[in-house]
Amino acid sequence: MILRGKSIIVLLLAGLAAASAREPRQDWAGIHDSLREIEPWFRRRWLSERRLQDYYKQMSWKPDSQGITCVGRWSYGPSVKVSLRVTPDDTVICLARGSGASLIQFRSHDSLELQLLSDINCYGILSRAIIKDTLVYCGMSQGGTGIEIYGVSNLAFPHLLSRIDLPPIMDIALQDTFLYAIGYQQDSLRVFNVADPRNPEQVGACADSGFPTCISGDYCYLSGQYGLNIIDVSNPRNPHRAGSIGGYEALSVAVRDTLCFFGTAANGLQVYNVKNPATPIPVGSLDGIQPAGLYLPPTCDTVLYTPKFDIIGIADPRHPRLVGHVEAPGWDYGVRAVPALNYALVADYFEGLVAIDITSPSTPRIDTMLFAGDMVEDICIDSERAYLASYHAGMQILDVAEPSMPLLIGSCDSVGRTRTSSVVARDSFAFMTWLYVPFFRSVDVSDPQAPRVLGGYDVPNYPEDMVLRDSFCYIAENRRFQILNVARPREPELVGSCELPFDSWKALLQDTLAFVANVTSLKVINVARPDNPAVVGGWNGRTLGIDLQDTLAFTASSYYGCVALSIADQRAPYTLDSLPLDGWMADVVVIDTLAYVGGSVLYVVNVADPRNLRPVGNWTPPRTIRRLLWEPPYIYAACYEGGICILETLQTAISEPHQPPPRKGRLRVWPSVTASHLSVELPALLSGARLELYSVAGNRIKNVPIVAAASSETAFRYQVDMKDVPDGVYVLSVKVGNKSYTTKVVKTPRR
Repeated sequence: MILRGKSIIVLLLAGLAAASAREPRQDWAGIHDSLREIEPWFRRRWLSERRLQDYYKQMSWKPDSQGITCVGRWSYGPSVKVSLRVTPDDTVICLARGSGASLIQFRSHDSLELQLLSDINCYGILSRAIIKDTLVYCGMSQGGTGIEIYGVSNLAFPHLLSRIDLPPIMDIALQDTFLYAIGYQQDSLRVFNVADPRNPEQVGACADSGFPTCISGDYCYLSGQYGLNIIDVSNPRNPHRAGSIGGYEALSVAVRDTLCFFGTAANGLQVYNVKNPATPIPVGSLDGIQPAGLYLPPTCDTVLYTPKFDIIGIADPRHPRLVGHVEAPGWDYGVRAVPALNYALVADYFEGLVAIDITSPSTPRIDTMLFAGDMVEDICIDSERAYLASYHAGMQILDVAEPSMPLLIGSCDSVGRTRTSSVVARDSFAFMTWLYVPFFRSVDVSDPQAPRVLGGYDVPNYPEDMVLRDSFCYIAENRRFQILNVARPREPELVGSCELPFDSWKALLQDTLAFVANVTSLKVINVARPDNPAVVGGWNGRTLGIDLQDTLAFTASSYYGCVALSIADQRAPYTLDSLPLDGWMADVVVIDTLAYVGGSVLYVVNVADPRNLRPVGNWTPPRTIRRLLWEPPYIYAACYEGGICILETLQTAISEPHQPPPRKGRLRVWPSVTASHLSVELPALLSGARLELYSVAGNRIKNVPIVAAASSETAFRYQVDMKDVPDGVYVLSVKVGNKSYTTKVVKTPRR
């Protein structure tokens, strides 16, 4: 297990259940902070041992909006499950990751190619997504609706068909026209008739629960903390328990005919004959493995796959044997295999989709890893790029020139070796948190598709927030505030530092003062002399987020909600008013007379009179908000596993600029969705451009005619012939010297 800079607070949070009677509010964020270092299949036990079983229910909500609209999302975090649709002509992968699902075309002729066809943005955090025929079924473990069903008859354009509001769904399974949804803890197993996917109907339920699950014939098999429950679903209107198998912490289950294979944390793989579910008979076992997921390919009955990645021979179920093994980089959570194509596909929690070549079962090898993601904790906007701190997945770079279609264009990740909680960027350089020393790293992002780590500095603790001003980077860390000179990014130098109490969450600069939101208080630091920063004042109230407006500060926390402070005397800020808000609050941004306070809900608060704060609107995010950023004309919300949301206010009280700030190196491409041609326009000063078309997987598309169509004193225009390009999502890259500009385009079928 990775030891983090917040280990002290994590230990304190382990006793939250006992302390809850003394605290005014439960700190669900602290629980979440601890859970992310625990592998997903052990989290249920961790919560139960601490009497925190209601965590997932507290993290569940219905989408709601009043005064704010979401104009764009990049919903992708940890990968948890993978599903396949295999036909004689095609193989389509459905990868559940974060608050979205990606549809990916699989090709393996001369070499493996994974092409992103489209993305689905869901309202909550997915536990599983299943693709079958022209439908995708999504189950939500946290937030949003319980189940969402999408139509994918055109794989490039998924569309929502229906939602079912339910408590958190830990797993789903599908058989014929019935969908089985399994809730958390003692919540029931529910059976839905989805013959009409636009109008799903619940037909039955029973009190049994479990996670994960599988369906075989007339029985539903539910893995649980104390073994395996077998549910008779022959009559969908009357599901009931038919039998059970003991075993501590059952992690996975797969069934074929009368053989049931299930993995446990303590005893490895167990094999039972379940011909009579009331009296399962042990058949065989295999110790020394911990199968957190099992898959039996329908076309091959001699092997079983686990996501760790183990290939297990089951030709003789009395003596299953380990055939082959390869060490995948992260937490492997779900697996599917296509033996006929010689590949297995693993959903790796941090590294995305891992394709494993199983041509030789005794020596499987990792071929490709794509679509990495994790919890987005911080965001920085520079020109038309968004830089995300994606915890274990490093720094990810998005093109947000078109807010409705954010596009991943690059990342900086050392494969499971990053712990990125903060990022800042300007022009050709970005600075990010790194897992191993030095914790502070400088990155060259002049080519965003290929960022390069240049250097670093060994600050004492992980940077939790950073502010870039002139040639200095101001860093808020655990128990310390640091100032680095980054004028030479390859060799950052420490200029000054001062001590702080406990953990820091956010930092802001105002003239010669730095304001640091600390979990115990707000600290004011004089940085007039960068070589000698000193704490000059503070406010003794718990706060995580902060924003400033002239002589006022607005803070956000779970304990006080939104607080307005006078900072006219920075030595002694004092409270003007406070507004309690339901849920956990982590950050705040103030725009004119409105404050946006974000956490489990984003509240809009009227602060025109700081002595009389009034709520005037709200918006429900797909996942708890960690960081808010105002970059006119949009608010950007970093939502942990939910990725980022780009928000536009509907409040007339905000005076928006008549025009957005000018963008440097503006690239125009139209139409963004085309069946034939693209037009590309560049400013005349960007002459000598190279235009290239890539699949989202990074493969250059050959033989795409790109010609200069016209030029003038102010602009160059090009035409890109897309008629012979396969349907799907692509990245158009325009390179001028050492600069690179990208945008997303979609090729659709010709009508």
